Amino acid sequence: MTTMDKETARNHFRSMRRDMTDAERREAAQQLCSVVMAGLEPLGLLPGQIVAAYLSTGPEPSTDLLLPALEKAGYKILVPVCEPGYQLSWTRWYDGVELARSPRAWVYEPVGERLPLQVMTDVALLLIPGLSVDTDGNRMGQGGGYYDRFLAAMDTLPSKPRQAGVFYAHEVVPSGTFEVTNLDAPLEGAVSPEGWTWFDSRTV
Repeated sequence: MTTMDKETARNHFRSMRRDMTDAERREAAQQLCSVVMAGLEPLGLLPGQIVAAYLSTGPEPSTDLLLPALEKAGYKILVPVCEPGYQLSWTRWYDGVELARSPRAWVYEPVGERLPLQVMTDVALLLIPGLSVDTDGNRMGQGGGYYDRFLAAMDTLPSKPRQAGVFYAHEVVPSGTFEVTNLDAPLEGAVSPEGWTWFDSRTV
């Protein structure tokens, strides 16, 4: 197997996402919502706890059904805000929250109080976007570096949430599929419309 360099890999996975039909994306969103919601109790998550996720855009695995389902089930939801220096802060999401286009990225963000890294000590589960992940937990992101910096910074916290990347099933690939550097923060797990995968020694 030939390992793809990062530019080639990003173009490859972006192309695969663009080639998906609207029907395939809708079905994936429904399955992803079902898989995540069914997996919360086995992870020990209870209503009232905090889940940090993301507002999907374009061909990303959609959270349009998942976030309302989490809220309806009683979970509190945080989503990221892009800050200067490729840093992330976090803010509350709820159904009907006012959104504004980010000045730094091609995403919309809720208008509200911005919470720092330390809020992650109160978060039970962190769901992270990406383009692909290999079976060693290595994540291929969009290239901005926001999440790699954020995940590295979380190692300084006294406690942190369980972390899983969110992908389409075909984006969970064998180790060695794409280039990995020491700046790439590995993931603890992944979730796709086909189920959960954990790369560390803790299983559920």
